[in-house]
Amino acid sequence: MQDSLPWVEKYRPKGLLDIVGNGAAVAALKKWAASWENGVPEKRAVALTGKPGIGKTSAALALAADLGWGVIELNASDARNEEAIRRVAGAGAINETFRDDGAFIKASSGGRKLIILDEVDNVFGREDKGGVPAIVEMIRSTRQPVVLIANDYYGLTRRASSLKSLALEIKFQSVRAPTVEKVLHTVAVAEGVEASPDVLRTIAAGTHGDLRAALNDLEGVARGRRVVDAGALTSVGGRDDRSNAYTMVERVLHTFDVSAARKALRDLDEPPGFAILWLEENVPAAYRHPEDLSRAFYYLSRADVMLGRTVRRQYFGLWSYASDLMAGGVAVSKTERLHGWVRVQ
Repeated sequence: MQDSLPWVEKYRPKGLLDIVGNGAAVAALKKWAASWENGVPEKRAVALTGKPGIGKTSAALALAADLGWGVIELNASDARNEEAIRRVAGAGAINETFRDDGAFIKASSGGRKLIILDEVDNVFGREDKGGVPAIVEMIRSTRQPVVLIANDYYGLTRRASSLKSLALEIKFQSVRAPTVEKVLHTVAVAEGVEASPDVLRTIAAGTHGDLRAALNDLEGVARGRRVVDAGALTSVGGRDDRSNAYTMVERVLHTFDVSAARKALRDLDEPPGFAILWLEENVPAAYRHPEDLSRAFYYLSRADVMLGRTVRRQYFGLWSYASDLMAGGVAVSKTERLHGWVRVQ
């Protein structure tokens, strides 16, 4: 089962000492956690901000592991509307603490629980109506530590300015290329792969400080091989450092090219469960013909089935099928090219 895990999960940091390239951020996170030793502190929440793939979620999970805290995590794959946030996070935050099976227990018996709201800047749209106010209310009343993880914290605080005073912001920086290269070398050795230094250097430079993307690229060229020589450089492509969910949606909606759509999804460097929510939200506004919309949602529904099987079977190889269906399927569902700008939400 361990071998079926993506390398980004298999080699996720086990503790804060394993977090690379963000020593100052880790120190600030530890200091905030220590403020909970004598009860509920002034800053009940911390916001970890910065580009995708640089260790924000890993740091939150590593903190909980180091301190022996339990974890309740909500991410973009969950229904994060007001009701869901109140039920899963709010109730536990107010009513002492809870076991991993969801049963509430006294803090004196169960210790702390770290409530992690991942991709919190993507709480938006019809299904998430009321989600941001629910987060604000939860932070104000929580008796448990809360971590907000955001790529675009500025955009989030524009919609909820009170978060600036409620949450302590800790900024994570892009990981320097030499540090990324060292991590790639360590992983290659652990996997029994002899990787050319040129390959490792090229991957590290081309991912612009995104360690998660670098590990994905290394796995892509090394899985099933014992030797990765300089010839593998032809399959190692650079990434657009500015790629985000808005860019991904625009590219998928405007192209008829399945390969281009898949590349747009790959450049996003987010799991398919994140991408499918963005596509579901924006396809109805872009595809005006009922037949086009029907085809697009057929492919999205099949992708959703694959994502469900991934969770049930814990076989992450199905992610590639889900990605092909949601990106390529949506791209070829339209009967005519879109003209002009699509307002991506």
